[in-house]
Amino acid sequence: MIRICKTFVFDAAHKLPEHKGKCKNLHGHRYKLEIEVRNEVNPNTGMVMDFGDLKQIINDTFIKNWDHSYLNESFENPTAEIMVEHMINWLKNIFNKEGVYAELTKVRLYETPNSYAEWRKEDQ
Repeated sequence: MIRICKTFVFDAAHKLPEHKGKCKNLHGHRYKLEIEVRNEVNPNTGMVMDFGDLKQIINDTFIKNWDHSYLNESFENPTAEIMVEHMINWLKNIFNKEGVYAELTKVRLYETPNSYAEWRKEDQ
């Protein structure tokens, strides 16, 4: 098995209504998203999955809706952890469809350059 990972960046604003600190106020982040999948290398293509296909899936499913948006319009409490849970639920359905043979193994969402929430398949 080989794993591949694609990184995405988007900017969005949010506030955390349940937070007791300053994050309860409206503020923005430059989010960094890493999506990792795995599979055997296809002997015909030499790839696990085309990076362009992975890019299109993530852009069409999340980035186009979240980039330069107010995340509280999509989430009641848009923490990085809740956003990762949301992505996992959507991506598991997408990667289980016929024609998409790679297996989702990791979703990591950086809210700041040194703080992230992560899901890994092996932790299930």
